[in-house]
Amino acid sequence: MRVVVVGGTGHIGTYLVPSLVRAGHEVVVISRGSRQAYRDDPAWQEVETVACDRTAAERDGRFGTVVAELGPEAVVDLTCFTTAQARQLVGALDGQHVVQTGSVWSYGPSALVPTTEDAPKTPYGEYGVNKLAVEQYLMGQDRVRASVVHPGHISGPGWMPIGPAGNLDPAVIDALRADGSCLLPDRGGETVHHVHAEDVAGLHQACLEQPGAAAAQSFNSVCSQALTLRGYAELVARHFGHEPRLEFVPWAQFAARVDPEAAEATSEHIGRAPLFSMKKAHDLLGFTPAHSVTDTVLESIDAWVAANRA
Repeated sequence: MRVVVVGGTGHIGTYLVPSLVRAGHEVVVISRGSRQAYRDDPAWQEVETVACDRTAAERDGRFGTVVAELGPEAVVDLTCFTTAQARQLVGALDGQHVVQTGSVWSYGPSALVPTTEDAPKTPYGEYGVNKLAVEQYLMGQDRVRASVVHPGHISGPGWMPIGPAGNLDPAVIDALRADGSCLLPDRGGETVHHVHAEDVAGLHQACLEQPGAAAAQSFNSVCSQALTLRGYAELVARHFGHEPRLEFVPWAQFAARVDPEAAEATSEHIGRAPLFSMKKAHDLLGFTPAHSVTDTVLESIDAWVAANRA
């Protein structure tokens, strides 16, 4: 199958593109050409690359044509954030299978957990609202076959994962490494739901290779289990050889004691209470995540420490 991957050098594409090549697909990657994949892989030597600034091409109304002229049988769109982007791409295609990357933020706050794909969606914030709008557009049109993959907190070697305080503050990891200490809001019972980038890639590939089952469907993409903030902090403290020294404070105190940007990120993540089901992907596609949540976060943290604190 000839597959065009839009944005193929990022978190997901780093794993997806080489896997597609090894599975025998003909792969074309469209990217700005400004960065390399997070991991080296000899399979990249067999990939056709097309340099294209998507934003500029969309502004000129030609991005969809750029993709269509590459003659794809399927398109994986890893960088679509608005319905305008989706419409321009789909409008230039005719019958292909489009696998689009959504987000669990399209659900809004969790109610009944683990959340399944048929749950009511009430997103808030521009990102989640737009991701839902893209999904609704794709599922309502009939020009292409469409599937949507909704990842949780994408993690892997090469970037900082969402940490035990529900944010990206490196000081949280530094303190846990130093003495096992961590400041957490309330009782630390809120959840964060990670997923390894390789598993997100694997689910995209499963959709591509089983279009009959995947078309007109959306799928959650998360680890089989989630972490509470407390459990996550304890895991990391012990990983670095310390007994956990956790301090629990009411939200107002937590927000006052940490960096404002970090507090906002924590609120954004735990406010949605993410905890999602992978049953649909298993039942329809036979897909089960290969990476446990504990291995996923510890691999990511260890790689970040090696790159930034060695």
